[in-house]
This record gives sequence, C-alpha cells and structure tokens, in this order.
Amino acid sequence: MAPYIPQNYLPNLKKYKYQAIDKSLISKYVLASYWNHLVEIFPLWMAANMVTLLGSLHILVAMVLNQVYAPNLQDECPRWVYFAFAACVWIYGSFDAVDGKQARRTGTASPLGELFDHGCDSLVVSLIMLLYATVCQLGETWWTVALVFFALTNFYMSTME
Repeated sequence: MAPYIPQNYLPNLKKYKYQAIDKSLISKYVLASYWNHLVEIFPLWMAANMVTLLGSLHILVAMVLNQVYAPNLQDECPRWVYFAFAACVWIYGSFDAVDGKQARRTGTASPLGELFDHGCDSLVVSLIMLLYATVCQLGETWWTVALVFFALTNFYMSTME
C-alpha cells in the first residue's frame, strides 16, 4: 500500500505554520479582547483539541434538544430551547476562536491539531444549519437542503488553500 504522504514531502510538515488572516473589524476591535480573556480560563495542561471538542459538544447538545422538541425541523419549540440553541452556538464559536490561541499558549500548535479543528468545524457547520432550519421552521424541504449545501460550500471554499 502506498503511503498517503510521500517520504520526500514529510519534512515539509515540520515547516508548516497555519496563518489565518482575519480582516473583520468586529473581530479586531470587539471580540479579540473577549477571546484573549476567555483563553485564560482554560488551564495550561488542557490540550487545544479538548477545547475544540468541548465546543463541538455544545452543538451536539443543541442537536439533542432539536431532536427532542422538533425532530422534523418544523415543530415549534419551547422558548427556552431557542435560547439554548443560541447559547450553544455562541459557546461553540467562542471555543473555536480560542482553540488556536490555546495551542499557541501551550506550545502545542500542529498541522494535526488544525486538521482536527477544521474537521470538527466542517461537521458542525451542517448541524448549525439544521438548527437554523428549525428556528425558521423550514422543515424537511429543499430550502433546508439548499441551506446546508450553501453553508458547506461556503465553508469548504473559504478553507481551501
């Protein structure tokens, strides 16, 4: 069986450094301070991948609520469920924003960690769109399919290098 990465390319993995460019004014002037304080909540012994996983688990909790209260993506949920959806998405987004900071803070940033982060993000994008479909009561329609498709297309196009 052929290796996934040829031997002559393996040294390049050690040289790889992820560099995201965020030109958002809100990120720079509003959220950066929040994220810098948030990352300090996590202990130095906690792996950045654990931060990623904990954030992703919040979306899974929201999906469990979704399946209990609106399995067809159309039923009206109790009001607190919508607030729980919002809180879970906010926590996921916050944890996703600081997992890289945690990796750099602990000196454990790596291409494998980045792959894990983007892998979790790619799964979560679909789930968040299903939550959105529930909030909008779209149901199991082509609108929901289009919503998930375009969200995934946007995600994959923006993360291609």
